[in-house]
Amino acid sequence: MATALASAALAAQAPAAKPQARVVAKPAGTLAQVMRGIYFPNSNLIFDVQKNDPGAPKKKTESTGSATDTYGGAYTGWEVVENAAIALTDGVDLLLTPGRLCQNGKPVPSRQPDFQKFARDMRKAGLAVLEAAHTRNQEKVSDATNDLADACSNCHEVYRDKGPADSPARCSAAPKK
Repeated sequence: MATALASAALAAQAPAAKPQARVVAKPAGTLAQVMRGIYFPNSNLIFDVQKNDPGAPKKKTESTGSATDTYGGAYTGWEVVENAAIALTDGVDLLLTPGRLCQNGKPVPSRQPDFQKFARDMRKAGLAVLEAAHTRNQEKVSDATNDLADACSNCHEVYRDKGPADSPARCSAAPKK
C-alpha cells in the first residue's frame, strides 16, 4: 500500500509530458488527381442511380480474369452508392489538406472563403446522398444528386473552367469586383 501511495505521489509530481506536434504529411497527389481518383468515379456511381436502380438484380457478365472483374463486384447495389457518398463526404478533408497543389503548380485555394463554402457544400451534398442511400429509394437518391451536381459545378465555374488543365488561370480566385 505504501509503495502504491509513493508511486502515485511521484507520478503527481512529475512534469506533464508535452504534447507531440502532429506531423502533417505532404500530400501525394494534386487536386486534379484527387478529383480523378476519388470524386469523378464516385460521383458518377451516384449519378448512375438516376437511370439504374442499385437494388435491381444484376445481369451476369462473362469474366475476362482481370482485376476489375475480380474485385469490381466485391461491393454491390446500395452499398456501392453509400461508399461513394462517404468517399465524397470524407474526401473534402483531402481537398483542404494544407500543401496540396493544383495541376498547374498553384496551391489549392483552400483559404479562400468561396472555396471553403464549396467544400462545405460538397460535404453537405455527400451526407444528403448517404442519407438518401440508406433509404434504398432510387428517387430519393436521384433527387439528392441535384445538390451534388450543384456542389461540383459551383466550384468548377470559379476554379476549374478556365482553360486547359495546366492553365495558370485555374485555381485562382475570381477577380474582386
